[in-house]
Amino acid sequence: MCCGARCDRWPAPAGAVFRPLAARVVPFAVALLAAVSFSEAQDEGAVVNREYTIKAAYLYNFSSYVQWPVEAFPTNDTPLVIGVLGTDPFGEILNEIARTKKVGGRPIVARRFASMAAYAPCHVLFVPSSTSADETAAAIRKTRGSPVLLVGENPAFAEDGGAVTFFIEENKVRFEINVDVARRQQLKISSKLLGLAKIVGGQQR
Repeated sequence: MCCGARCDRWPAPAGAVFRPLAARVVPFAVALLAAVSFSEAQDEGAVVNREYTIKAAYLYNFSSYVQWPVEAFPTNDTPLVIGVLGTDPFGEILNEIARTKKVGGRPIVARRFASMAAYAPCHVLFVPSSTSADETAAAIRKTRGSPVLLVGENPAFAEDGGAVTFFIEENKVRFEINVDVARRQQLKISSKLLGLAKIVGGQQR
């Protein structure tokens, strides 16, 4: 069984090396391939922990299949910044990714923003379901037209102006992509990634 949107077909970047996370989290190699499945026999906390390990792995994988405009990375060693708005559901998982992984040779930095008033530009911004409607709207409004991959998990997030929405279907983490929003954000998404997603807001080209 798999946890992702047709994750058995998830493309691996050339030369990618998958190393395990520390023992306190689900092995990273397993999470990257979205091969951890939910079980109704597991307690609620275990399900939640696995869900966000998988979502964090997807955020990392998304970064390998999205092309940002040149100006988003002023230098060759400019880090790719993954931000989280409001309450961070990932715990140490994103920090582990930042410490152990790179994207296209670039380091990864994980940042947290208590609100959009504290927001600083980043390349990927995750908006958890716990974020208020006002803050979610502020995130969409403030990043509109900027080269930011805006990822959320509330229903209709992608239809309301986000680029990617996570959703759970048949105990699997899946995602939808709004291709119109991605274009508006000056982002080019790989056809391989689009092939794994439910497309909303336009037609795949």
